[in-house]
Amino acid sequence: MYRDLLAFAFLCLFSVEPVLAGPPLLTDDTGTPGDKKWEINIAYTLDKRHTETTHETPILDINYGVGDNIQIKYEVPWIVFHEKDVGTKNGLGNSAAGVKWRFLDEKKDVVSMSVYPQVEFNNPTSSADRGIVDKGTTFFLPVQVSKKLGPGWINAEVGYTIRQHNDDEWVYGLSGGYEIQENLSILGEIHGNATEEFRKNEVVFNIGTQWNLSKKYGLLASVGRSFRSSASDDLKLRLYLGLQIRLGG
Repeated sequence: MYRDLLAFAFLCLFSVEPVLAGPPLLTDDTGTPGDKKWEINIAYTLDKRHTETTHETPILDINYGVGDNIQIKYEVPWIVFHEKDVGTKNGLGNSAAGVKWRFLDEKKDVVSMSVYPQVEFNNPTSSADRGIVDKGTTFFLPVQVSKKLGPGWINAEVGYTIRQHNDDEWVYGLSGGYEIQENLSILGEIHGNATEEFRKNEVVFNIGTQWNLSKKYGLLASVGRSFRSSASDDLKLRLYLGLQIRLGG
């Protein structure tokens, strides 16, 4: 099954207005939707590990532009969680809200640079008590830097996550892309999560695409996995398949 999904994502990659990063990748970018514009991503994601499989089916990611340099975000998934020899359960995932501010713009400065503070919190459901999501609140403070290079671009992100009931961690990523033609871009990234003292560090790679069907609609896809395959809790397969809807303006 997972080999078929992997093959499908590769076909999407080569069957399809560039983005810097963000969905379908893990590394975020400095981009914002634009003043009074909406960017809505409706997606399916898969996180496959040795004994656990998590499906976000769907995940709703809503973004709104306030001026040209500010983005307001709200995100929430429906989660289907399967644990080997235990069974499957599903429920509403945690909500995430954030505000991105691009305080340097490449049009006037050498690079674009932004901060994107976010908070993730439990919804008033039984999902945390049932073990579908982690209990408590999480704060994430990342910084992004982006630079366009002709038809290509490069983007870097580093941030720190504070968890109420779990270990804090560093998050970092380096992504890039290339516009093959007017409506087709290919993307790639290396992304990592590490505990505060880097005793545990998971690094994954992703390749993906954005295929713009029109000014309002686009298809997003990516596939990836951990660089390591020996550890039982490492990521065996990550998949993102989504529809992007752009409104307003």
